[in-house]
Amino acid sequence: MSEIYGIDNRTYRTLPPEDQQAVRRSFEQAQTDSGAAEPVPAATVAATEPVTFANAATPAQAVESIHALALPTANDLPRGLPDDARSSIYGARVEAFNERRGAQAQAALDRLAPQLSDYAGLNGPTAAMEHRDAISAYNNDPYVQELRRIVDESAASPQTVPAYLASGGDMARDAARLDLGQMTDALAVLGVELPANPTAEQIQAGYDILGTLPDGVFALAINPGQQVRFETPVAGAATLPTPVRASADIRVIGEVEMSGVQTGIDFNQTQTFEMSVEAQGAATVAVGRTPLNRMYEWAGKLGALPQGAQDLVNGSPLLRSVVKGLPIPVSGSYSQFAGTRLTYEAVVTPEQGARIADGDLSAAPDPLDPMAMAIGTGVLIRGQTLTGSQFEANYKAFHLNGESRDLEGQGFGVQRIDEHTVEVVAGDIDTVENDLFAGLGYRGMASVGVSVDKSLEDRSMSVARIDLRTAEGQAAYQAFISTGQVPSWSPPGVPQSGTTEILNGQHDARFGVELGGFSWGTQINSSEFNMVQTTWADGSADYTNSVRMGDDHHAQVSWSTDASGQRVPGSLAYSLMLANYDQASASYLQDSYRIDPDNLANARQANFDGDQHARLEFTEADLMQLRSNARDFMQSDSYRSDRLEALESQDMGGTNLIESLALAGTPDEVFQVVANDFHAAGLGQDLLGLMLDTGANTPGKLAIRDAG
Repeated sequence: MSEIYGIDNRTYRTLPPEDQQAVRRSFEQAQTDSGAAEPVPAATVAATEPVTFANAATPAQAVESIHALALPTANDLPRGLPDDARSSIYGARVEAFNERRGAQAQAALDRLAPQLSDYAGLNGPTAAMEHRDAISAYNNDPYVQELRRIVDESAASPQTVPAYLASGGDMARDAARLDLGQMTDALAVLGVELPANPTAEQIQAGYDILGTLPDGVFALAINPGQQVRFETPVAGAATLPTPVRASADIRVIGEVEMSGVQTGIDFNQTQTFEMSVEAQGAATVAVGRTPLNRMYEWAGKLGALPQGAQDLVNGSPLLRSVVKGLPIPVSGSYSQFAGTRLTYEAVVTPEQGARIADGDLSAAPDPLDPMAMAIGTGVLIRGQTLTGSQFEANYKAFHLNGESRDLEGQGFGVQRIDEHTVEVVAGDIDTVENDLFAGLGYRGMASVGVSVDKSLEDRSMSVARIDLRTAEGQAAYQAFISTGQVPSWSPPGVPQSGTTEILNGQHDARFGVELGGFSWGTQINSSEFNMVQTTWADGSADYTNSVRMGDDHHAQVSWSTDASGQRVPGSLAYSLMLANYDQASASYLQDSYRIDPDNLANARQANFDGDQHARLEFTEADLMQLRSNARDFMQSDSYRSDRLEALESQDMGGTNLIESLALAGTPDEVFQVVANDFHAAGLGQDLLGLMLDTGANTPGKLAIRDAG
């Protein structure tokens, strides 16, 4: 590679004249100051001339200077210029802008990369080792990665100004900086409704109310639940319906729940721990402090607001109760209620789960200290208003209780993705829940029976991945924690941002006993589905659909699309996790793959001792090959062939795994058969039998790990 002024000669030739002059001046200044081609210290550069890509002492300074380039505009063009001419001129300016950004980034990469000559004073092996270490650190520097991304971005999209350069900055935390829509949403959490077309005085009154509230409640209004402490007593992982103060019309229900240990597709094991406190407006008694009780301390401040703000306060049952006190309670066999719910949901490791179950809540993830979270763990905090109804029917000792709830509100979440990256989300969460209990006794006092709980939740949220190695990433995360605003795409601190749509459904059936405020139950069955679509700022998207049956059976389909909406080749993946799979079935499963030495490397070639975790992975071609193997088996003798023909002619389903595989028509249908929990127990034995009969190993990949 030929160099000129410390950078690649070809890169130098692509720079515009003013940039070439900057490179020459920086190189000559470095030679004069140090007597050698060494970088000028950052302090010296800052003191002598503005930092540019040509004199930046670090990749971070180079990134900052390139991001600071003036954006192309068309503001100087004559007003009467035809639109096509204006568009053509502006397009040429954008292309020149991107060409300049790419060339500057490449020049900085060439100049700042460690050279073997930098270690000329060391002996050969030591110099080579130091150079390799320096190259490794250089390649892992997030600002170097950002410079390379700028080079690729300018070449891939030369006619587009990156969105993260054209977007605005952060939002301050004070209420006066909120726009009208944000202020209206924040007031709605407090039960204050502005008219459809508010006057200037009503708008100012709304800002006055938010400005009066202290930071903790203000944060609650923007991101409900962000700074909530739950003081509900905890007894292991039991559910605690807590009675509250007598003669108040607010019922507070605290719930604490811990899931079983669940094994993910990546073999990581987690538990879900959830605490919630719910304040309803049609209950019997009340006790203890809740997040809403904290508002009562500011009744004096709310009462001192101007008359316009007082009118808004009086229109909110919640804030009116704060200022004027609570009315007389009511109850009945059928009731309708309204209120709020705050929920803290954490995904934790089994070790953290054990500590939490013992009452040590310090083990729960803390969004204020994201780097202390274990990889794969995180929190989701919901703040929602609720409406619902409840009925009870008693006949002698038989008790029937049903409840339905509609919840609307916002959520705030943080998850640790890898060693240096966290994913943050914030946005709207709508939930529908239905519970039914049937048994003997009286629920809430002493009862035994069966409960069935169903829920459907729709999350529409902004999402961003933040690199906490960078100063920009740390600042973006602090802004997110302070304001609740998800940062926009602004690499390298925020290498990805966009929106995510999540549809989650759950079904749980339990048999249990209640004695007073304590409940114990065992799960009869449970299932959960999750559909996730994340669209990134560059137009690409990731999709994940998953189904979980109990804690040990998890099926997932995932794929990605590019900015044009076309599926990325090779991104479609079908995965099945069979956790705590018994050792005999795991052995059968491993043997069904034994013909393929690559799969033998993934599975352990030894007798298993105890339960195993088994993961199966398939491509579309793998699944269609599995179907072909099943059809070959069904057509290998006249009896099975006639059986297959009869099933197909009558459009009937198969009665076992092999028949169902043979009847499937698409990769999705084949995977539905393999992933059906009905076939899980005998899956290994059935696949082994199919392999022995056809002489073809099971397609796909298998990985097995000891469950102990």
